Amino acid sequence: MYRPRYIFWLLLVMMINLIIPSTSNAQISARGLKRTMFTIQAGYLSPRDIDKSMLVGAMIMSNFDDAVDLGLGFDVFQKTYTRETEVEDEQFRSNYAQVQFKRTAIPLYATIRVKIPGLFSSQTEGRSFGPFARVSLSYQFLNSEDNNYEAGIKEKRRYKGLGWQAGAGFYYRVGSRSTLIAEALYNNCIVSRDISNPKHSLPMSERVNLSGIGIRIGVELDL
Repeated sequence: MYRPRYIFWLLLVMMINLIIPSTSNAQISARGLKRTMFTIQAGYLSPRDIDKSMLVGAMIMSNFDDAVDLGLGFDVFQKTYTRETEVEDEQFRSNYAQVQFKRTAIPLYATIRVKIPGLFSSQTEGRSFGPFARVSLSYQFLNSEDNNYEAGIKEKRRYKGLGWQAGAGFYYRVGSRSTLIAEALYNNCIVSRDISNPKHSLPMSERVNLSGIGIRIGVELDL
């Protein structure tokens, strides 16, 4: 039986074969001109188990036809925060940092983007504007550096897990080879790691929920 992560990597290889243009794909076909696009994007994400922070990433895509694009991408999300304890006496109130977390999440994903024709779509003088929807299958990694000041322990933890993303937004072609993109997104993933405890004979795992909503904008450049 295939594990979910093997299905993701198989899909990843298939996407690479579709995206990387061959000699025949570089020519004009019956469906139109083959385009390869590179996108740089940035925004904010608010995961359930981590404080919200900035999200940056990149994506390479190729058009399947006039309405459907296929692509591969990655994001980087990093946040450093502390868990504090409040202590009060007769005159002062103080906060003491118990644990400091530095967490870096890296989602890798294969994506399908569909441009939606309709009321909001338009095209004038070579410029186009309209809505789109996107769905992605992702495999996500989380590196966590934990510094427990109270116990005097520093620890690095690594998590991973299969997830998915969904997004919707608008594109606006501002030039012959450049397009602005704005998107609202939802990331769904719970990453985990196996842990061993000599006091328990049963297998144990530790989980972090990276699911949450976000927004981002980007610039798409034709290669």
